[in-house]
Amino acid sequence: ENNEEEPLYCYCRQVSFGEMVGCDGENCPYEWFHMECLGLTEPPAGKWYCNDCLAEIQRQNPN
Repeated sequence: ENNEEEPLYCYCRQVSFGEMVGCDGENCPYEWFHMECLGLTEPPAGKWYCNDCLAEIQRQNPN
């Protein structure tokens, strides 16, 4: 039994590789995302939230 399992990130649930983007959501279930999976070629400037956290923020602050 291997207890040294690498944590899984991103929507794809793969290990960390390449350039990653961190979600600024406090309770993000994914935390880190592969830029390839997001379709990004460079890291976003400023705060960045994944779709799950964006939906949560919009639910808490409807305007």
